[in-house]
This record gives sequence, structure tokens and C-alpha cells, in this order.
Amino acid sequence: MVSWPPLEVQNLERKLDDLIALTDDRRDVTEEIRGWLARLLVVRSCGYLEQTVVETFRAYVREKSYGMVRTFAHSFLERSKNPSLANLDDQLGRFDATLQADFKAFLEEDDQRLSRELSFLLDRRHKIAHGLNEGITPVRALRLAASSKEIADWFILRMNPSP
Repeated sequence: MVSWPPLEVQNLERKLDDLIALTDDRRDVTEEIRGWLARLLVVRSCGYLEQTVVETFRAYVREKSYGMVRTFAHSFLERSKNPSLANLDDQLGRFDATLQADFKAFLEEDDQRLSRELSFLLDRRHKIAHGLNEGITPVRALRLAASSKEIADWFILRMNPSP
């Protein structure tokens, strides 16, 4: 058994945590720089979630299969997908309908807080990537990063191949 979460995910999280700390640090940084750090944090938080989903799926498949079955399963995981609600739902459904239903219930908890946060995160990443007015603040970016990590943690916990 490999370590869990996968090393790739551990590295991604460490880098995200470094950016979170930098964005949250209010010393010796102008508001303009903090604004750019907030934008970068939104993009990286979304990317962290996207890559965590893919890497946990890959590691699960690697541990639970071999040969042609592993090759076949990995062929569906070659490219990461935008972590939209629809894409995450579709990917989970390929593994297990119960897992898919559990994820939906998880996102619906607390008056759909994480569902709304994920949609907002994707919307802001899109606007930032296209140079549109995104209106993101460092405080909001930090909250989105926390939500991204919370959702990623769900995948890390549920896709752990060891009981």
C-alpha cells in the first residue's frame, strides 16, 4: 500500500498552504499585491481541487486493479476535468452510485454552502483567467481556498483504497 493521500496530493496541498499563508499575511504587502495574491489563490484553489480529484482516482485505481483493467480505467482519467458540480458528479457516478449520492448529500449540507462555494470558485477562476472584473478580495479568496480543501478532503477520505 502506498501512502495516503498520494504524494502528488500532499505536494499540491503544501504549495496551496504556502500561498494561503502568503495571502493571509498582511505585513509588508500593498493592497494591490494582496489583490493579485487573492486572484492567484482562487486559481490555485480550483486547480488543487481538480488535481486532487484526479490523483485520488488514479491512486485508487492503481491500488484496486491491475493489467488491462487498470489501463482501461486510467484511460478515463488521463485528462483532468474542470471540477464543476456536473463533472464531479459524473466522475463519481463512474465509480459508484452510492458514492455519487453521498457526495451530493455532502454538498447539500449546511444549506448548500459547499455547492454554492464551488460554483462561485469556478465562476471566479473563469473570470480571472479571462481578465474580467472578478471582484475577489483576499478574505473571500481565503474562504474559497478553505472550501476547496474541504471538498478535496472528502475525496481523499472516500477514495482511500485501504479500509
